[in-house]
Amino acid sequence: MHDQRTLTSGDLVAGGTAFSVYAAASYAVLGRMNEVAGEPYMDELFHVPQAQQYCLGRFDAWDPKLTTPPGLYLVSWAILGPTRSHCTTAHLRLTNWILGLLVFWSVFAILRALHPRLPAPTTAVATLAVSLTPVVFFFHHLYYTDTGSLLFVLLAYAASLRDRHAVAAMLGFASLWFRQTNVVWVVVFVGGTAVLRRIRQVGGIGGNDESLASATVQLVRWMVPRSGARERWRVVAAVAAPYVCVGLAFAAFVCANHGSIVLGDKAHHQAAMHLPQAMYFCAYAGFALAPTVLATAARVRWTIGALRSPRDLAQATALCVVLGVCVKHFTIEHPFLLSDNRHYPFYVWKNLIRRHWAARYAAVPAYVYSAAALRRCLAARSAPTDPLWRAVFAVCTAAVLVPSPLLEPRYFTIPLVIARLHMADTTTFGMRRLAIEAAWCGAINAVTIWVFLNKPFAWDSEPGRLQRFMW
Repeated sequence: MHDQRTLTSGDLVAGGTAFSVYAAASYAVLGRMNEVAGEPYMDELFHVPQAQQYCLGRFDAWDPKLTTPPGLYLVSWAILGPTRSHCTTAHLRLTNWILGLLVFWSVFAILRALHPRLPAPTTAVATLAVSLTPVVFFFHHLYYTDTGSLLFVLLAYAASLRDRHAVAAMLGFASLWFRQTNVVWVVVFVGGTAVLRRIRQVGGIGGNDESLASATVQLVRWMVPRSGARERWRVVAAVAAPYVCVGLAFAAFVCANHGSIVLGDKAHHQAAMHLPQAMYFCAYAGFALAPTVLATAARVRWTIGALRSPRDLAQATALCVVLGVCVKHFTIEHPFLLSDNRHYPFYVWKNLIRRHWAARYAAVPAYVYSAAALRRCLAARSAPTDPLWRAVFAVCTAAVLVPSPLLEPRYFTIPLVIARLHMADTTTFGMRRLAIEAAWCGAINAVTIWVFLNKPFAWDSEPGRLQRFMW
């Protein structure tokens, strides 16, 4: 269990002040969304009518085009209570907005657990910066499943950090009702890191200074000792059991769903081997967290000026070659990516990646640099991580992203937020750095929300119906 810091009046004042700023700005955005774009838009065209069926008590009604379980609709049904007869788009967005407010406090709780030595004002500003992460903040104001999905994963992790594993497993199970791939974050990440923390507490593995190979050897030796194996496995089982139950429940769902994790529209949601997704995630993380990542990137050894030794140059070259092969043989251009000009990835792909046949390969060094900078942030001496934690995180990120054939920034939100929460102790960067990060995220949100609201356009195929730019 991480060091517990008693909640003080300073924490409440600092957190409450940051929350007031966050909530006021978010509520203003919600109001403008409902005023300017009050009709259901894009995925809301499916979510809103389904939620309205639940508001009417028709729990047996289901739109076969929906791909995710009904967690969002059940939460809205519970929050609206007696006002269910007024189950409008605005009311439903309001329920999602409430979940967004809870995301703020879940981030605050995790930061206090991971960085107990941070002063209260620093924790509050760090919470504000993380909560304003692009894409995350945007979708709090529409009726999408992303906010609830992120919230329950974070709540599960917060409970796990306090060794409340049964509670964590129940919250994690709730997250599966928003997005099925959360099973990876709940069972493998939250459960796996909980087991690693417990083994570390009893002296089974070392800390951040160990290499991955050394830590792995220590773990194997602890798990397979010459004597006392039963007692050690009991230690693991006591922590892992609740998460294993979640995994078994999900396995039963997959069996009942004819071997698929997707509920509806399975033709457009087939699993694939989309290896460049991990590269896109690193590039997006470098953009979204630029003030923090770039502050560390100056120390990344894989820069042109640092590639002085033949060994460093050979490593960087070999990695670029491997990733270039992945780009050549495993890049997938999903039909939605090529045809839907309402999403920013459409323009990135059209104007950058497809501009010239060599463009996708020219981006490889940027992917390498972004990944190296991200790793440096997570591997800093003051970061609350260790080699095994980073390995688990990398495996989970790849397991969630690589099977998806569609380049969709919304899929990056959970690994991005988890990575940011574990970056080097934010006192390394100071209050000024955090304020810059919050301002950077706020500026991106302001631009994307303004464009969404004020730059609509129309398709010739749908005259009179406004389309809007979004993530």
